[in-house]
Amino acid sequence: MAAGEEDVVTLDVEVGKGLGLSTADLALLTETGLPRLAGGHFCADIPDGPLGLFTVRPLSEDNRALVLGGAGPDGDMLYFLDVNEGIVVLLSLGDGDEEPQFEVVNTTLRAFAEFVRRLGAYVHSPWAERPADDKARLAEIAAGLKELDPEAFKHPHCWWAMVVARLRREAARRERAHSPAESHSEAFDRVLDRLDEKGWRHVTGKEFASATGEYGLLTLPEDFSDAFSADGALLRDVDVRWRGGIPSEIQSVFAWEGLVARVPEDEPEDEDEDDDDFDAAMERLMAAAHGPQEPGEGTVTCLATAETSDLCRILRAFERLAAKGYVAEPALWPTTSGCWERVAERTEDVESPRAVFWNTQSHDTAFDARGDLVDELYLGWAGDREEIAGILAETKLGLKVPEDEGTTFILGPAGHQA
Repeated sequence: MAAGEEDVVTLDVEVGKGLGLSTADLALLTETGLPRLAGGHFCADIPDGPLGLFTVRPLSEDNRALVLGGAGPDGDMLYFLDVNEGIVVLLSLGDGDEEPQFEVVNTTLRAFAEFVRRLGAYVHSPWAERPADDKARLAEIAAGLKELDPEAFKHPHCWWAMVVARLRREAARRERAHSPAESHSEAFDRVLDRLDEKGWRHVTGKEFASATGEYGLLTLPEDFSDAFSADGALLRDVDVRWRGGIPSEIQSVFAWEGLVARVPEDEPEDEDEDDDDFDAAMERLMAAAHGPQEPGEGTVTCLATAETSDLCRILRAFERLAAKGYVAEPALWPTTSGCWERVAERTEDVESPRAVFWNTQSHDTAFDARGDLVDELYLGWAGDREEIAGILAETKLGLKVPEDEGTTFILGPAGHQA
């Protein structure tokens, strides 16, 4: 290997000629070169060895692979050029006894180099110099890459499609606190970002089907992107499959972004069952959240509707409370005592906490499947009672203000005297 400019690596000309590279691929690798580092998705500084940079490995009797770099510096995920076919493949080595995984990421070396260069330039551009419409800029880059190599975006779980999706979520994270989502698709990106922050993991349908013992998994349908119009409007309902969690948490995350999510209706209880068996209800909720039995699973459906929900209205009020320094959280924990523990973890002044929340049990009994109130919702609180009351009143829902610190706020359906 001969070194080019400090931030570029090039292949030795004689090595390239000996491989039988096409004229275009030979010129690209020996003259133009590849970036040494391009964002979090390409790195030329990988460990030396049998799979080091520009090493050659046999693919068959008459074909070879040329290692181009890695998805990171550890060398666990490597890009290589199939010399005869001219395609670029991502090799995931896996751990221990896991079988290596292969994915064609680009149909030509030229396309691969452009993907690396353009996305790297986006990631490395100084934040202070980025325009306000950062997501629009990324969308323009993604559109150009899709035109260059459509196969790289044929479904949302392709490598480059997932790289772009992650960059979109990072852009959404930067803007989330400063401005509302401008489209349903942007709001959906923000939902995935919030769930990622809570420890949920977005996986392919194949991984979801095989990882039956894992908690905190989400998977989207393969035609997910087709559910949105060109301007980001949601055209049809989208099912999100989950495993190992509590549906109310996912429903609430959608509501934070103004999206209405429907959770499955609870099965009717047997008439002989004790409806007031609070301990049994808590046991079921805690088991759903923490195991140790096999994790539960189900589907939450994001609805293509112009009608908001009571849950969305309440969380708009919670946003205002959070801006004033309150820990304002829906379905914070299955038990009230656990909720207060979470509040203490997030409060700097534990002697004078400011919080408004409800527990999971209250969520499941107060809301219907789409997040509208059908019963009273009890809110734990600490802080300025009048301030909280004034903000909650803006929801236009039924509101009962506590007389003292020992009682709760109660929200009820609109027109209902809580």
